[in-house]
Amino acid sequence: MAVVISFSTLRTGSRSQGDLVSVSMPGIPVTQLRTSGGTRMLYLAWDIDGTLLLTNRAGYDALQEAICDYFFRKEPYEFKHTLAGCTDSSIIKEIVTDIKGHCTSGWAASLMLKYEMYLKSNLKAHKGYLMPNVEKTLQYLSENEPEITNLLLTGNTANGARDKVAEYGIARYFDFRHSSYGDLAEERDEVAKILYTRLLADGLVKAGETDSIIIIGDTPNDTRCAAAIGARCVIVLAGSEFKKEDFNDCPPWKMWDKLPDDPADFVREISET
Repeated sequence: MAVVISFSTLRTGSRSQGDLVSVSMPGIPVTQLRTSGGTRMLYLAWDIDGTLLLTNRAGYDALQEAICDYFFRKEPYEFKHTLAGCTDSSIIKEIVTDIKGHCTSGWAASLMLKYEMYLKSNLKAHKGYLMPNVEKTLQYLSENEPEITNLLLTGNTANGARDKVAEYGIARYFDFRHSSYGDLAEERDEVAKILYTRLLADGLVKAGETDSIIIIGDTPNDTRCAAAIGARCVIVLAGSEFKKEDFNDCPPWKMWDKLPDDPADFVREISET
């Protein structure tokens, strides 16, 4: 049986098309978004690590500290593969299973909480940075494109995702309510399906309508989860561990070396049908 750690599940109610929705999270203001009353809406589902920002290994070191603390280890844990594109749920389950022989929800949840605790201090200590053109693109969208809503589709936990975008000053640009996180499902395909379901539940998309969702990421798992829900995918390579040929098995809709220098060009590119 899969072990899935969920620290916050947001239930949404139905809402009529064309309404103005005010979305906020405790301590983090979020701009308003408008449903698609006569206007074609676009929902940009951004990955965090490698796409929006790089933390300079803050997450990796936080996880190592959490493992040593929780399991009373002195030696660093050796991962068997890259963590890029993986969900925190799957990473935690793999660690616990490797160390303990099997994984229980209690062990997984406890290790996850330890990780989130250490992440806060590591984010401040590691001095990461936003990827090129991220902040000005998000600001431009916020100020000039009311029909475009920025979401997060990430392998991070909900708490970890909020901590990361808050630390780098871009939290205000995202609708956290309709975003989807790596503590809701182990597989990234399922994380994408949860995001779609959240939009559907609030009447922001229609059943079977996924062409208004664009997933922006940097790993093959981003292209695969987009394909799983029939959404388009833009791959941005600036912070990626992967090369263009790594996407041959599941090609994205678009692939860029970095976000366009002019945010207006970004809007033109994603507005193509």
